[in-house]
Amino acid sequence: MRNKCYLPKSLEEIKGLSDEKLQFYWDIFYAYPLRGRKGKYRPLWYAIQCELSGTKLADKYITRLNRYAANPEKYIQRANKKKYSLAIGTVISKTYKGKIYHVTVKGERSYEWDGEVYDNLSAIAGKITRSHISGPKFFGLRR
Repeated sequence: MRNKCYLPKSLEEIKGLSDEKLQFYWDIFYAYPLRGRKGKYRPLWYAIQCELSGTKLADKYITRLNRYAANPEKYIQRANKKKYSLAIGTVISKTYKGKIYHVTVKGERSYEWDGEVYDNLSAIAGKITRSHISGPKFFGLRR
């Protein structure tokens, strides 16, 4: 169990610490050595916030968040990019177990099959196969 000690209350306070104090806090929270000051600020601030709130994110998520923070425009474009685009009126055909199924695209998130309108292709694929399955993958829109 850790002994109680004063923890900095802001990132600016961490940045203002002496090299010895910064290393002291680093050694408390992290077992691996890290050279330089700048690379310690964000992980240390995160560790202190987790300690104070009693929560923690896995390291793989921290790495991913750092990548997003470095180039947010790239990841915003990627997140908003459609994986497939179908024009209204397009008919998607799929042969499954010897029977042909036709789905008509009614809108951006509207598909008609068997006289009913569905919000997504996965719902239709689930009804056809009677199991949970990716609609775009089932209809051949994704590998």
